[in-house]
Amino acid sequence: MSAINNALSELSKSQTTSINDIERVQVQTIKQKPRLPWLIGGFSLSLAVGGWAISLQAPIEQTALTSSSEPITQQAPLSTAALDAITNVPSPTAKVTQASEAIYSAPVKVEVAAVSEPVETNPAAIHDAPRVEVKLKAGQASVVAEKHLRAPEVESPIVQSDTIAAPLTDVSEQSLDNHVMSETSLNEQPLSLAKNSPEQLKRSAAEHFVEEGAIVVEQVELTPTQLSFKAQERAKKALDANNLAEAIAQYNDALRYTPRDSKVRQTLAALYYGKGDARKAVDLLQKGIAIDNDDMNVRLALSKLLLKEQQNAAALTPLVYLPANPSRDYLSLRAALAQKNNQDQLALESYQQLVTIEPENGRWWLGYAIQQERAFELQGAKQAYQQALTKVGVSSQSQQFIRDRLSVLNRLEEQPSAD
Repeated sequence: MSAINNALSELSKSQTTSINDIERVQVQTIKQKPRLPWLIGGFSLSLAVGGWAISLQAPIEQTALTSSSEPITQQAPLSTAALDAITNVPSPTAKVTQASEAIYSAPVKVEVAAVSEPVETNPAAIHDAPRVEVKLKAGQASVVAEKHLRAPEVESPIVQSDTIAAPLTDVSEQSLDNHVMSETSLNEQPLSLAKNSPEQLKRSAAEHFVEEGAIVVEQVELTPTQLSFKAQERAKKALDANNLAEAIAQYNDALRYTPRDSKVRQTLAALYYGKGDARKAVDLLQKGIAIDNDDMNVRLALSKLLLKEQQNAAALTPLVYLPANPSRDYLSLRAALAQKNNQDQLALESYQQLVTIEPENGRWWLGYAIQQERAFELQGAKQAYQQALTKVGVSSQSQQFIRDRLSVLNRLEEQPSAD
């Protein structure tokens, strides 16, 4: 054990000695270069590149805008003597365009007055350009145009030409108008025809030029029928909203516009009756009968309203009048009320027309037979009873009643007093 301890102590001493012999190393600190100058330099470089790119694009766009806004046609002012010389003679120098466009109609030769000296133009002279008249000898087309232009100073020499001969194509009046209108829109100047008055030119400009996004307010006068329809729509909306007073007011307006509208009158009368104002409903229907005496619908509505009020005698009054072509409903209600109120003549007349309108209905034959029997027309009543037995619409009880009446009529015929 002592040997081990000695070895360990020697080992520890040797390690301590080696540790003490280690010297500290001096390491120099690395200096970092400043980043701010690089950042500023990169930003400045990017700005320079961007400005250079924008400066390259700006002249191109400006050139494109300038070329597109240049007027297509430039005219040189001519003196009065020159205008007199070229009157009724076409001149190729009347319009100088960047893209030449020929107007053809037929192979013709056009003589042009020769002018040797060029004419210098200025903005003031171009502002009031002269009137140029072009006529073709063949009589194909005649264009007279007067145009106001504003353009920079240019020199437009008048070209001398002896003849112009070219194959001509079909030219319509619409193509000429479109060409002149396109030139006017590019130069933003009004186009006027020399032979038209200023008032006609204003009307023409108002017809052809409409500002984009403009609002046109036009007053339209509605007919009474349209006004009545609008009022009925408002009344229906008021009924949907359970606003009875507003609905009645709107139907009154509709009836004021179209007093002969029986449907509106009946609807308004029904609203008054539902409100509990039966007197107002009756008066409204009576006014409708006074306006149109042949309106069967209003008469039927008034008769049914009086029946609901338990006024049977008064309910027959609107139906006493017989129109030219009465309906089945009108005749059936008229016959039933007349029979109930012992108005045999009215009932007989009504049933007689009913069997003519609907000969296959047994009920009308039965009513007709009863009225004939009351009028002591026994033979006619017997035939009507027999017709009722063979037709549809008669119940078993009614058939038994018919057989009883036939037996009674047969006995009356057998008695001497029946003659």
